[in-house]
Amino acid sequence: MKIPKTKDRMLLGILSGGLAFIVQSAFDYASYKKNISKRSYWSTAAGVWVKSKRQAKKWNGQLLGAWMSFGLNVLNGIFMVWSLTKAGLAKWPLKGVMLGSITGAITNALLSGFANNKVAPKDSNSTLSYALTNAITGIVAAWAIVTFGDESLFNERRVIAHTSAEDASLAKPMNINESVVKESQPNTYIH
Repeated sequence: MKIPKTKDRMLLGILSGGLAFIVQSAFDYASYKKNISKRSYWSTAAGVWVKSKRQAKKWNGQLLGAWMSFGLNVLNGIFMVWSLTKAGLAKWPLKGVMLGSITGAITNALLSGFANNKVAPKDSNSTLSYALTNAITGIVAAWAIVTFGDESLFNERRVIAHTSAEDASLAKPMNINESVVKESQPNTYIH
């Protein structure tokens, strides 16, 4: 079965962020149910907007938290698409883990740092669970970008080395898989 690919960076970011959200929600739910984390990610996100733990745990508080978590994952997915299309796909799992961890840490700091967030957990187990969740969602988002992104999004600006001055005019930019980039105008790089 051939997997459909997209050239639309925004759509790819939404897709990768959406898949990361699903994995994040499942992993976070398991962590919360096993009492590793004191608060679910959704409750913490809802805590920015509601006044009490009780409100954050109600169905509408959970829905709000889920929507906020989804939005943050999509934002991270769009950022990761931009990063990977600029930096290339070499070592994409490591890049995914690092980008997921960095953006997740910033998100967690923002969610916990609001003075009115009484819901955010302050214990190390919850924070470590969130950090691991962010790393996992980062690698899932990177996998989705690699899997569903069209090859043309990841063109690297490499030129084949030639030995003579005449051959230098024939140099073409190469894709990551060593195929020559098809361009509408010579010497134009599209990123």
